[in-house]
Amino acid sequence: MERRPRKGGRLERRGELELKNGQVLYGKEIDQMVPRQDEGEHHPPSEMVYDGRMRHVQPLPSPEVEKKRKPPLAWAAIAFVNLILLVSLFLLMAPQMLGLRFRSLPNYAFNSHAVVEMDEQRLADYVNKAASVYTDTIYPGVSIDGVDVSGLTLDQARARLMGVPAASGSEFSVTVDVDGTQWVIDSNRVPMTRDIEDQLMKAYAMGRTLPQDGSGTPMEMRYAAMQDLQAHPKTLGTTLSFDRKTIHDLAEQIAAQVEEPASNAYVSAFDMTSKTFLFGDDISGRHLDADTVYEQVMACLERGDYYGTVSLHTESVMAGVTKAELINSFGMISSYSTKTTDNKNRNTNIQLSCEAINGMMVPAGSTFSFNQATGERSSAKGYKPATAISGGQNIEEVGGGVCQTSSTLFNAVARANLEIVKRSPHAWPSKYVEKGMDATVDWPGLDFQFLNNTEWPIYIIASYANRKVTVEIYGMNLGDGTSIDLESKVVRTLEAPSGVKEVLNEKLAPGTRKTTVQARKGYEVETYKVWYQNGHEIKRELLCKSTYKAYQETVEYH
Repeated sequence: MERRPRKGGRLERRGELELKNGQVLYGKEIDQMVPRQDEGEHHPPSEMVYDGRMRHVQPLPSPEVEKKRKPPLAWAAIAFVNLILLVSLFLLMAPQMLGLRFRSLPNYAFNSHAVVEMDEQRLADYVNKAASVYTDTIYPGVSIDGVDVSGLTLDQARARLMGVPAASGSEFSVTVDVDGTQWVIDSNRVPMTRDIEDQLMKAYAMGRTLPQDGSGTPMEMRYAAMQDLQAHPKTLGTTLSFDRKTIHDLAEQIAAQVEEPASNAYVSAFDMTSKTFLFGDDISGRHLDADTVYEQVMACLERGDYYGTVSLHTESVMAGVTKAELINSFGMISSYSTKTTDNKNRNTNIQLSCEAINGMMVPAGSTFSFNQATGERSSAKGYKPATAISGGQNIEEVGGGVCQTSSTLFNAVARANLEIVKRSPHAWPSKYVEKGMDATVDWPGLDFQFLNNTEWPIYIIASYANRKVTVEIYGMNLGDGTSIDLESKVVRTLEAPSGVKEVLNEKLAPGTRKTTVQARKGYEVETYKVWYQNGHEIKRELLCKSTYKAYQETVEYH
């Protein structure tokens, strides 16, 4: 191996190999051509070279093969061409991929498998259209309430509109005329709101809504709509909304002031002499429906008649009870009479008790008390001693006999269909009424009471004349052809105890005997109210039950 000078004038034999054919190998070329000799490997004794280590070298290619290898200049040319192609591709793709634009070079882009050149004028037109379409302002050609809101943002347009009144006005005053009397419902009493936001949204949407049958890109259709809007401007107007609840409340107030309820005819007095009623006149009322007032006022406002007049008329309301109806319905409801004895004192007491209750008015819903009406039957009032029943015996008592008045009253009251509150039978049946039809009284314990269960006052007319007691009840009659009578039925008879009961009475003179209690049968009686219609019985109902005790004959002696 021959040492050759290298760059820098240094000689170095390591890393160079000169073959017999004059070719010089360097570095990796030696490693590729001369494999390393390892132990155990045997190579033919071909050429041996030394570059610091001993290697077996395969024979080099023939000169014909070497001539086919391209020189480095060719490779450099190929690399340069590739670089030109890459630069050209970059220039072609950059405008589309990176958004670059070349001022002195054409700009291209791929579109649907084709290369297209950018049209600067069309691009400028597109950019201008897009800038006008894709904006946050209202498109040109829109006004609200006479205010041009073109090119304004929603906030700017809102501020403009707040400074001007609604196109329909900002106040109202509706007059409500009812039968010549007038009320006013106006904006000073009714809160209002204005639909500015709704109109702003409508204005902003104009030109932005794409037609379903349009052609072209969305931007092109919007731009066309915007151009049409600018050529044919649109005008919007805000409207006022009214607080409906407040208007309804005001309508109810008007209706309440107009309302006049009807007044029924009423009983004003009772003439004791003619036994006739006097009546107060019925008065018709008037009514105004609050909903009607509200609906008419709202209709006036909704059609924009903010200063209109609503004319209404009240409805006449007839009285529930007229004077004519009362005249035909009031009179004597019932009457009952009993015969008295010829005892003067007793008849005096009956007359005084009749006078005490005569002409008394019992209001609707009130309870009448016989004891309260007559008071205590005393000598100071003119009552006389007369026979009365006490402890099963007949005794002399001031005011004796008034039970006939209370019993007669009981019969008249029951036949007038008034409610019996308190009633007690005598110790034994009375002769002047049937069994079960008496009502005993005694001051202050035993009392006869009844309730006026009608809706009208009733009057009591009681009189005594010629040994006859009569009680009449006046008020609202029971109905045409309707009357009530009483019937009693003995359901059980109680036999008097046998024998005579003797009782010592040392107050009697010696050897004297006196019968104090007579033997009497007892009875259990049921009394019925029987209803008649034009003389025919239509129903009957139990009124009361009475028990009369059986008495054993009693004799006192001394």
